[in-house]
Amino acid sequence: MIGLLLKYLLLLSAVLSSLPLSALPAGSRLLPLPDGALHVRLLQPDTFRDQHVDTAIVFIAGPNQNFHADSAWFALLQPLLARKYRTYAVDRQSSGFSSDTLRPSYRKFATDLARILPQLQAKKFLLVSFASSSITARLLADDPAIAPRLAGLVLIDPDVPTATAQALYNGYPADWYRANLAALLPELAKGVWNERTAQKLSTELAHLRQIVPVQLQPQTDWGYVQQVFATRQSVPRQQARAIEIAEYQTDLALYNQSPWLHSPVPVSVVDGDFEALLIAAATDDKALLQRWRQEGLDWGKTLAGNSGGHYLALADTEHLLMFSAGPALADVINLLMAAATATKTASR
Repeated sequence: MIGLLLKYLLLLSAVLSSLPLSALPAGSRLLPLPDGALHVRLLQPDTFRDQHVDTAIVFIAGPNQNFHADSAWFALLQPLLARKYRTYAVDRQSSGFSSDTLRPSYRKFATDLARILPQLQAKKFLLVSFASSSITARLLADDPAIAPRLAGLVLIDPDVPTATAQALYNGYPADWYRANLAALLPELAKGVWNERTAQKLSTELAHLRQIVPVQLQPQTDWGYVQQVFATRQSVPRQQARAIEIAEYQTDLALYNQSPWLHSPVPVSVVDGDFEALLIAAATDDKALLQRWRQEGLDWGKTLAGNSGGHYLALADTEHLLMFSAGPALADVINLLMAAATATKTASR
């Protein structure tokens, strides 16, 4: 089975890398950067075509436990919200259908997004981030040229800038990749992790199919998921993943400099309970993990309250909430979009 999957992923990866723009997935565009391009996938109601909108939704992805992170994670949530809104899912460089870069990172993604957001068709944006892409989201909110264009941030299971969290985030596997990156990259070039990567992708796809509720299976764009998964298989993308993990410490250091509890734009936080499974499985680090979870809950509530956002805690132990709790997330975003519309109407 693994051999057949590996052959399929390698073949699909090779085909996708040679596709012209016209053959990209439906709704996809490549927006130019000084060193390449970002892939942006637009989904919206048919009636919105060529129509002005005040606020659009922008999705940016962070990693799961295997550090895979791209627009595949929004293959359910984006179609759900695109029934009512203009929505954009963006792949940072060296992920999805975006071009490659030598040093991918969440801080570079913030710089790249600051360049392309003005090219998107909306006056303001509700920026929805998952996991570590909260780094990119907050750096954008701290940018005085971009903050006025942000209707708010929605952070789904975000990275937490507390001392306990930083001790965990900067440990394994991030510290291992920093220490071994120079030796790892040429080994990856030989294809030593090809089978391992294919196995992880196979397991991830099976997991996604399991956690999406039955009634939402038809709304999930599984074809798009498989296309994006295939881009993860290539050797350059395996190398980029390793580099990005090694860059994570520097991303976090910049992230922690932000005066987080005093956001310049409203921040809404959605906390799942994926930490519960880690705590249950832990032995020596159980107390540390419990403290991390509690600090994260307290931080999210305080941040949302201080900034005028909303806070939602879900008793869902799945980290990929965009699949397991898509309707709940859509409800929060619907509420925020309604508030943005009401604010715009009141100001006229």
